[in-house]
Amino acid sequence: MVKTTINLDDEIYAEIIKESIEKYGSTKNMSKIINQRLRSRMNPTGKRKARITFKAKENLSSLDADSEIRRGWEESNK
Repeated sequence: MVKTTINLDDEIYAEIIKESIEKYGSTKNMSKIINQRLRSRMNPTGKRKARITFKAKENLSSLDADSEIRRGWEESNK
């Protein structure tokens, strides 16, 4: 195991903290959540999955854009 420091956006950090508490009851397992998410993006050969694309509405505020991106991400992962 390698230890390193990474800088996360506040929203991503909050999401990982929330998931860690829901799954494991504490924030001590943030690394597990991050590793699981990164592994789920890999295919069996160890290479990244193809880029995911989807259409979003034009002229979105930043909050609307975030929700559109999440919705597109969730739909593509079904």
